[in-house]
Amino acid sequence: MTVTLSLNYPAAIPVGHRVEITEFADTRPEKKRYKRPSFEDACAYPALLDLDTGVRYMSHVHASRGGNSSYLPSPYPVAPLPGLPVSRVYRAVVRACALVMVDAVDNQYTTLVVEPAEE
Repeated sequence: MTVTLSLNYPAAIPVGHRVEITEFADTRPEKKRYKRPSFEDACAYPALLDLDTGVRYMSHVHASRGGNSSYLPSPYPVAPLPGLPVSRVYRAVVRACALVMVDAVDNQYTTLVVEPAEE
């Protein structure tokens, strides 16, 4: 069964590539979990590792404790912050990928359709 991932960052991963998907735990108080997480919550989007190229894709919330308000390059790490609570890690194969430029926020978003691999 395929899974559709909606990401707030560009992740141009070719069809057929194997990926590792890391989903993060929702650590918000129980009463707030009924609302959709904001873009500042690591649990809102998974981090991806393209196993065929070694390229990792993630949002700034996976790599930085501070805000993302600087126009200067930041020395981001090459893996998610070690303190982020992980809820699940699984492998999948990319079946479709689309990047969309959203002019209103000057950002690229990704829709990725993956098929989880048999464990």
